[in-house]
Amino acid sequence: MATIHQCVGRYASEPLVIKNTYIRVWCLEELCYYICENADLLEEGFASNELIDWVADECGLKELASKLKVVRRQSVKLESFVAEILNAANYVDEEELKRIGRVIRANRSMPETGRLMVLADYFLRGGNFVPALKTYERLLGMKQDGPDERQLSRIYINLGVIYARLFCFAEAADYYYKAYELEPSEDIMFAFLAAKRMQLGDMEYLDFLGGLDMDTSVSSQVEDVMARARKNYSESTGGKMTDELRKLRIGSDRNEYAAEAFAFLQDEKERYRKYMAE
Repeated sequence: MATIHQCVGRYASEPLVIKNTYIRVWCLEELCYYICENADLLEEGFASNELIDWVADECGLKELASKLKVVRRQSVKLESFVAEILNAANYVDEEELKRIGRVIRANRSMPETGRLMVLADYFLRGGNFVPALKTYERLLGMKQDGPDERQLSRIYINLGVIYARLFCFAEAADYYYKAYELEPSEDIMFAFLAAKRMQLGDMEYLDFLGGLDMDTSVSSQVEDVMARARKNYSESTGGKMTDELRKLRIGSDRNEYAAEAFAFLQDEKERYRKYMAE
């Protein structure tokens, strides 16, 4: 049976925006949920005046806000500040509270590169490509104590994933190639060739393969995947619609083709916008 939590305070008219992740929370319970699920993302700046004022003014919890001010004055430990919030809502038991404290302490001792990697990976998992991209680029721009070779390979792979998901296949291929140079593997070569396959036309891709001075045996796997993708698309609603449009285009009714093509493209654009919003 799921645990039932009695709500504390009121639902806010304005959300609290967690600065490093851009997540919005609307009540104390949502703040507690965020803390429990993302303890490894909490930074010292989490214990801010803005959060304390939001607890007092938006949630109507002035007593808790006063306690948070006292805790912040008396202790520089973020785990003490977080514990006050969780205890006020009776949100976790003692064991969970200890676990969250351990995570926060481990995060505090982690170098900046490690903390940024965790944050960037969080954005990527959630499909938030722009903040993920900016965070990985911030890592690449670090002049001191930057990513080691293994971290660099992961960053390049993840940047390749982001650009591929954004349909920027040339940029995706460039980053996959950088990752392959650091850590040659069949999986990375497959990703690199798949990105080039999506970027180039059929003949251009064959010319590209012929000019590569490396093992491209996985190219047959790329072709198998491409063939399955084409088959799946041809059998989908979009694929069938594309086929109908092709028939209209070579027919005599150009006006009908133009109207149908416009409507189809508008639907596809809307699907893409929703995909990017997610």
